Amino acid sequence: MKADDALSLLEKYTSVDASWHAHCVQVSAASQRLAELISQRAHSVDVKQAAALGLLHDLGRSRGHTLRHGIEGYLLARAEGHEKEGRICLVHILKGRTLKQGVAVGMLTEQERQKLEKQKQRFDQLSLEEKTVCVADAMISDTVLSTIEEKYGKARRRYGALPQIYEDEAWVKGIAAELAELLGTTPYEALKDDNSDLS
Repeated sequence: MKADDALSLLEKYTSVDASWHAHCVQVSAASQRLAELISQRAHSVDVKQAAALGLLHDLGRSRGHTLRHGIEGYLLARAEGHEKEGRICLVHILKGRTLKQGVAVGMLTEQERQKLEKQKQRFDQLSLEEKTVCVADAMISDTVLSTIEEKYGKARRRYGALPQIYEDEAWVKGIAAELAELLGTTPYEALKDDNSDLS
């Protein structure tokens, strides 16, 4: 899927005035730049795919701003013929959890889990492009580059010190450490030091 097609799909379900539309555009830019920097260090990553997935990761917010926005986005993308790309909607919210664990915290229903498990996909195993988007999403607070600690600190102030927020932060930091090995620096430093519009 090309980024232009992903942007068209995003705009089909949202207004360009919506704050989460701008967030998706910034996550896409950050994902693309991280993928470019990883590629420059001779690692195999699909830069265009990372950019497209960044645009789609919050597609489900068109159906609501709850933990269910992951499954909702996945179902929307699948209905549009983009099931493979729609995985990012679900994996970015699951953050390494199994589908069963996702049911336990209200990310999807038991019936949805059963249907998904029949497809034999592992939503707790991510591609490098999906990992890049998850880390970019964790560093873009609304539309501004921030550290992972700042973003999750903001989440705790907004929602309370929920165990799930700490689990999410720990998982993202683990993925960020994987990307740091490929980048030769932390993802935050790579984007902050870059001459892009993210910082």
